This record gives sequence, C-alpha cells and structure tokens, in this order.
Amino acid sequence: MSSMTSLKFRSELGNKPILIHCSDTVSRSGMFCAIATTIERCKTEGVVDVFQVVKALRVQKPGAVRTVGQYETVFDAVLVFLDSFETYSNFGQ
Repeated sequence: MSSMTSLKFRSELGNKPILIHCSDTVSRSGMFCAIATTIERCKTEGVVDVFQVVKALRVQKPGAVRTVGQYETVFDAVLVFLDSFETYSNFGQ
C-alpha cells in the first residue's frame, strides 16, 4: 500500500489505528511497522534512523525484526523510498 493510499485509507476510517498482523505476529508485521515508521519519521522530522525505530519497536513488540536479513530488508525498503526523490526531482524545477 503506497503512503498516499495509506493516508487516504486512514482518513476514510477517521484516523483510527490500523491493525498489522502476520502468522507469528513479529516477523513480517514487524518489518512493515519498522518501514512505515521510519518513512513517517523521515517525512515529518527529516530523520532516517532505522536502528532507533527498530529499537523502539522492540519495546512494544519483542522479537520484531529479529534477523539481519529482516533488518536489511527494512533498510533497503527505506532506501527505495529515499531514492524515489531523485527519480522525480525534475518536477520541482
């Protein structure tokens, strides 16, 4: 779900919390939450800190993003988001 689609969907629900779930409740859903939170922090605060996001997420959801591969996936997804600005940078000129 794209960020704009997510925001539109949330506003249609009245900004109620969104439930994220996977079979073991921590692996894929933990990665999704880490990606979404990191991107949201980047947009609102201008901060990209995957480590701190995952650390805070693990306080609420122990075991989230538990392997190096999962951490790399979160990091790579955030990089894809950040790299998208270079692709569309010519629209601002």
